Amino acid sequence: MSEYKEHEIKVLDVDVDDLASKLESIGAKKVYDDERTIFALDTKERKYMKDCDKLIRVTDEGSIKVTMHIHQSDPNIKEAIKFKTSRLKETMDFFHEMGLDPISKVTQHRISFELGKIDFDIDKFPAIGAFLEIDIEHIEDEGYTVNELLEKLGLKDNRVVVMGTESIHEEYGIDYFEVYKA
Repeated sequence: MSEYKEHEIKVLDVDVDDLASKLESIGAKKVYDDERTIFALDTKERKYMKDCDKLIRVTDEGSIKVTMHIHQSDPNIKEAIKFKTSRLKETMDFFHEMGLDPISKVTQHRISFELGKIDFDIDKFPAIGAFLEIDIEHIEDEGYTVNELLEKLGLKDNRVVVMGTESIHEEYGIDYFEVYKA
């Protein structure tokens, strides 16, 4: 499972327009800028999350991305298995037949950039401030340290966390699964 380990940090409360300009100024290329809808799936009893510490997400962002987060509650060991499908209805029907249905649904805006092997995603959810997700797995390959990159982007004073989107919502006193309840 080590090949599925997530290597990312999140920078909270970013100014989207300023950050997008700074990313472009250091040579990052914008690769996505659109709304996307995220469904979290589970049984009615929330068996996967409560009993297995897993979260299944289906994300519609033009293509359909299915993600299973393993060790969902612990970002230090959290892993994700991802694959793409082409049809949302058939994907949701497949999971429904397995007893998994949406427990939450949210439409949010994402702007993604790439700088060599480094991926940056600026996420704007309706209930919280915008945050930046940086995939840091190849950060040194691109000649940066995390601190140098944060400095270049004007984010050295922002709060940097290693946690999932649901936990970020908790930081704002918001229950992700309640506020976006399906």
